[in-house]
Amino acid sequence: MAAVCALAVVVVILVNGSGGTPPLNAVPISPPVAAPPTAGRDSTGNLVSVPEGGRPALVTFLYAHCTTSCPLIAGEIAAALNAVGAGTAAKIDTVAISVDPVGDTPTAVNSFLSAHQLTSRMSYIIGSRAELAPIWQAWGIRAQPANAIRSTHTALVVLVNRQGQEVGTYAGAIPISVPALAADVRSLVG
Repeated sequence: MAAVCALAVVVVILVNGSGGTPPLNAVPISPPVAAPPTAGRDSTGNLVSVPEGGRPALVTFLYAHCTTSCPLIAGEIAAALNAVGAGTAAKIDTVAISVDPVGDTPTAVNSFLSAHQLTSRMSYIIGSRAELAPIWQAWGIRAQPANAIRSTHTALVVLVNRQGQEVGTYAGAIPISVPALAADVRSLVG
C-alpha cells in the first residue's frame, strides 16, 4: 500500500510540474519568481491589484495610441479569453499597465478596451509617470519615453500563477498563438 501511495505522489508531481503550474506554452520562468505586488487605479477609477489572493493573472504593458504591438497583444488576449469561455476567463485577472502616462487618459483607454472587446474583461492601470515608474521598474519594463516619436516600450505578456509567481512570458512584439495562450489560461486556472 505504501508503494502505491508513493507512486501516486510521484505521478501527481509529474503531472502538476513539481506541485506548481502545469507545463505552459509560454517561455517558462524557471524557477518561478514572485510577481511584484502592483496596485493602481484603472481607467474607470477602480483600484486594481495583482497578484490578487490566489487568483492567476495575465499581466501586460500597453498604451492606447500604439499602432504596432499593443493592438496585436490586446487582440490575442481577447481571442484567448473568447476561446476559453466566459466561465474560465472570469477566473483569471487580466491586467494591462500603461506605459504612456500622458496619452493613456481614461477616455483613450476605454476606447482602446472597447475596440479590442476587452471592456469589463481587462483592468488597465493608468496614472502619472511618478505613479507608474515604480511599477515599471519592479516588473523590469522599459516604458514609452516622454514625447516619443515611435514605440519603444517593452511589449510582453507575463503569466502569474495562483501562488503569485511569474511562471511564463510571451514576447508581445511577435505574434502569440491564441490556442497556446488559451491553453495556458486553462492551465493557470486549473
